[in-house]
Amino acid sequence: MSIRLKVARTEKELEDVFKFRHQVYITERGKFSGGCGCAKNIVDQFDAMPSVANIVAYEGDEVVASMRINRDSMIGLPAEEYFDFSETRASIRKQYQAAGKGDPLLVSGSMLAIHRDWRNRRNVILALFKMAGGVMYEWGATHIIGSISEETLSLYGRLGFEAVGEPVWNDEVNDRLVPIMAPIERGFLWAYGSISEKMSPFWLDNLCGDYERLLLSPGDVLFRQGDVADNAYAIDEGWISISRKDADGNEMVLANLSRGALFGELAIFDQGPRSATATAVSNVGLIVLERERMMDIIREQPEKVGELLLHFTRQVREMDDLALVQAFAPQSLRVGHALNRLWRSAGFDSRNPEIRVAKIGPKQIAKSAQLKEDEVLRVLEIEKQKGVLDYGPKNIRFYSEPATDSLTEFKAG
Repeated sequence: MSIRLKVARTEKELEDVFKFRHQVYITERGKFSGGCGCAKNIVDQFDAMPSVANIVAYEGDEVVASMRINRDSMIGLPAEEYFDFSETRASIRKQYQAAGKGDPLLVSGSMLAIHRDWRNRRNVILALFKMAGGVMYEWGATHIIGSISEETLSLYGRLGFEAVGEPVWNDEVNDRLVPIMAPIERGFLWAYGSISEKMSPFWLDNLCGDYERLLLSPGDVLFRQGDVADNAYAIDEGWISISRKDADGNEMVLANLSRGALFGELAIFDQGPRSATATAVSNVGLIVLERERMMDIIREQPEKVGELLLHFTRQVREMDDLALVQAFAPQSLRVGHALNRLWRSAGFDSRNPEIRVAKIGPKQIAKSAQLKEDEVLRVLEIEKQKGVLDYGPKNIRFYSEPATDSLTEFKAG
């Protein structure tokens, strides 16, 4: 089942968050051992501030994770309930004033709660952090502070945080806490650095705040051909296969999309039926672009329409190229076209940025090229012998760009 992450807004969603905190911190982990009484929820004064956002993750109707974000206010931030951040604040303010940047804005994350069955499933935790980073960025935050359990320090360190004090045992929460801080640029780069390399500024600028995230497992169907269109989607992690069936029930894979790809965007203007089916090929993280939200942006910033039209023009050209190749190109060129599209959408290997990795195997390529898998394997073997790529049942590693000369000549002719 998919996981949906959102900012809690309704009374029920907020009540779900407060009850979930009690379940995780008190029932499951035995924290807050003193002073919590018999209440079946955990709420404090920072939940009543106007500049607060609670992010909640649902599997169906069940909460599996939550996190609170606060913007600086007259009562300070939740992290300052446990540590004195006055020296950190003074240092940040001095740096900003010396650089002529104006006043810094601090934010704080707190009340991170993960259901025990989901604590080792990092995609949920990281999705929470990414969504929190988007909210903070939209607020105009400059720095993030927090008071965290010492046992999670290594995790936060990988996200760009550094300790600004020594660990201290706290009787109230029954844990050793550490004060941490990070400039917002580090958090934003971690959360959006990879996707920003593949998306236009228009989409990225409008993805960071008021949106939802969706986590899919391999084989999950996001939407089916014929469904009513309501949202567009941007891929943050993983691969999505876009396919269509003809009147005889034959399936054609139109595209295999990866990080940075935008799809279903016609829903922004047209709430008609979906023209294709979107299926997760791997674990997938999606950013959900709600139609009404995007229409509000266009109404408020009509100059952005030009960027949208440019995007749609590129999409139409790609579909025209695909139709031409599928209809008239010989088999080897159809495989070559599919490989070239994969190369352009593949992500970089974390250990060697000169290598691109596509988590798509020969079977998916065969569907995309409308060929038998044997023909795809034949072409892959030829390209492997040339040193262009290597492949397995579920992935392809590109060492160089597949040749496009024949494709260019074919389309020109």
